[in-house]
Amino acid sequence: MNLLNINMEPINPTTVTQLVLPDGTLMPQAAMGTFHSDNPDLVEMMEEIVVESIRLGYRHIDCATAYQNEEVVGRAIAKAIKLGYVKREELFVLSKLWNKHMNPEDVIPACEDSLRMLGLETLDMYVVHWPWPNFHVPGSAGDAKNDHAVPYIHESFMKVWEKMTELKKSGKVRNIGTSNQTRKTMELLLRDTNDFNRPVYNQMELHPLFQQQELVNFFIDNQIVPSGYMSLGSPRRPGRDRFAEHQEDMLHPIILQIAKESGMTPPEVCLAWAHQREKSKVGYVAMAERSEWIKSNLMTATKNGLSQKHFEAINGDGTSENPGINTNNRLIWGQVFFWPEARLFGHDRDALWNDTQIFETKEDYYKFSFAAAAFYKIWKATAVDLPL
Repeated sequence: MNLLNINMEPINPTTVTQLVLPDGTLMPQAAMGTFHSDNPDLVEMMEEIVVESIRLGYRHIDCATAYQNEEVVGRAIAKAIKLGYVKREELFVLSKLWNKHMNPEDVIPACEDSLRMLGLETLDMYVVHWPWPNFHVPGSAGDAKNDHAVPYIHESFMKVWEKMTELKKSGKVRNIGTSNQTRKTMELLLRDTNDFNRPVYNQMELHPLFQQQELVNFFIDNQIVPSGYMSLGSPRRPGRDRFAEHQEDMLHPIILQIAKESGMTPPEVCLAWAHQREKSKVGYVAMAERSEWIKSNLMTATKNGLSQKHFEAINGDGTSENPGINTNNRLIWGQVFFWPEARLFGHDRDALWNDTQIFETKEDYYKFSFAAAAFYKIWKATAVDLPL
């Protein structure tokens, strides 16, 4: 079955909302996602999907080394340019440094590899994918472990960030940013950077049932553009990121009711909220494989599709009477990234995110690790029904 309709009328890219980076660079609010490394059925389609997304009006392409398809995306970009759909300078291409390359000596070669595979001389944005070097191999199950995993250690991160700064100085990347930062890790990074090398972007999990309003506003207040992945609740996310507690955004009664009343589809309702939140100052990433879905996902960034009543039904209005539908429904728990002490405090869902295990130096972490091991030994010997 052919999912792409090359006769569908494209959207005028100039009608898409633009977010302004601190240096004045315009970044389209809606990004076409290219994650498919755990969805083999999309592998063969990805080149056509990216070409079609550009034809239909997308100008922001979200890539990553971890997605294992930058070469495919690069072919798609080259094809779209050759077909006259776009000029290179009209595209905003973002890629991400994978955790496996978070050794200072690996950062620049990793970026150069991305540029080569994408067929580009410059990236519009280069992002550190996660705050530490913990990684899993593609296709890993939820119980995968990285024997060398560590928590956030600021001195280690800053050695990586120095190389990110070098990339910006060299002109190989125009802007540098982060992904999956917490408030505390970002405060540390802002403390130790200047106007030239400060992060200007942070990509994070955002969708109607997981709104992270306080953190989003923190980034906006600090001139860091926040952008959301899993904007539709990622119904095709890998099995390792699926848990019984999870709720489905597009099946939430309020989303369905708004869809019925407005004539929009549930995905359109979710992305309309993403577009309108915080006065349209937040980006969103969405991936689709059908022409009508690709166009629909982009169209939400061209207009305010939700009435104030419908928007507040999702977002809340700041009162206890109308809190909105945010349920703290975090989909990425990140258990495949856990270090040995991660589970000592709190639920698996929160271990990466609660800022209880963040360290300035390696020495600080080693002291904590030694003390935690001693504590756990006593705890295990004395506690009743200790969960293992």
